[in-house]
Amino acid sequence: MELATLAKDYGDFYAPAYAVRVGRADLMRDLLVAVNQVEVDLVLGAASRFSFTVTDCYSHKLRIFQTGRGVDLLETLTFGAEIEIYMGYGDAKSTPIAMKGMITEISTSFPESGSPELAIAGYDHGFAMTIGKNSRTWSKARDSEAVHEIASFNNLAAIIEPTQETHAQIEQNQESDWEFLKKLTERNHFELYVDERKTLHFAKPNDKAGAVVRLVYGEGLLSFKPQANLAGQISKVEVYGWNPKTKKQFIGTASAGEESGLAGKSAGQYLKALVRDPSKQPTLRLRQPVFTQSEADQRAKAALNERAKEFLTGEGEAIGLPEVRPDRNVELAKLGMSFSKTYYIQQATHKIDSNGYRTRFKVKETGL
Repeated sequence: MELATLAKDYGDFYAPAYAVRVGRADLMRDLLVAVNQVEVDLVLGAASRFSFTVTDCYSHKLRIFQTGRGVDLLETLTFGAEIEIYMGYGDAKSTPIAMKGMITEISTSFPESGSPELAIAGYDHGFAMTIGKNSRTWSKARDSEAVHEIASFNNLAAIIEPTQETHAQIEQNQESDWEFLKKLTERNHFELYVDERKTLHFAKPNDKAGAVVRLVYGEGLLSFKPQANLAGQISKVEVYGWNPKTKKQFIGTASAGEESGLAGKSAGQYLKALVRDPSKQPTLRLRQPVFTQSEADQRAKAALNERAKEFLTGEGEAIGLPEVRPDRNVELAKLGMSFSKTYYIQQATHKIDSNGYRTRFKVKETGL
């Protein structure tokens, strides 16, 4: 989507707006609480975080933080209270939801002069899965089935891509649900996160979808710092599997030049040119629970693609755009031939304060 199209929807980005809801109440409009400096940090593979500051809410007479309705504010902003944050432009009542989570941090300071402020922060509903240790065992099950059970146990809706392999046993051994899900995510080359609708995602990266917006340097794109780095790159992947019927080992392979859809030379191809001796080519060797040659080849190619996409990464800042979220793509333009392309968003931080609405993001090259 072109930025000009969004500009029509957002009134040329002139009036940033936000809302913070606790339960069913809008903090600013229902409880008459002054909220400023709202920030949402959305990330893949971890719980996303929010924070906001409440000002002019301390009663020096009563020695309490209170709402404009005269209610003790800390009886509303309690640990575990569900928070919804909306960010956009125009009427705050119609701005899109940015994040849904729970309060995990409450802090303040009592200055020598002036009034105390409240700093409130918390995480999305993936946070509950990072607490505590659990042990479970699944027999003759697929990874996706284990993920579905854990999502249900944590009262989360789920978007789960079915995995193909049936394992004799899947074991969660004294680890948090999130740690366990991360392991399953990594071995399937999937992404893991909880979205703004309280839905767990366990699926392949959405890096082949169209860009949600096209940003041009000097216009909507305020700054961008790309980096292409050969460190940690490989020119070949070998995946070792075992056939229990024939009792023989087999090896799946993928080599530089076989990557899916990368524009221009891949990092592996550069390495091949630098290290001409085939026996010394940087090789990633993996032992994984695969039982057929085709599965091993697929895992090898997936690992090669995943590593190749880490070759070109970048960090940037744009005008505030609710559409810029992890597991989406963004097209960056007028950055020269090497860096003008579509990137996969790994992290997006949305912030509204006295300086307006800005979005910072971290990206990597896509498979488009």
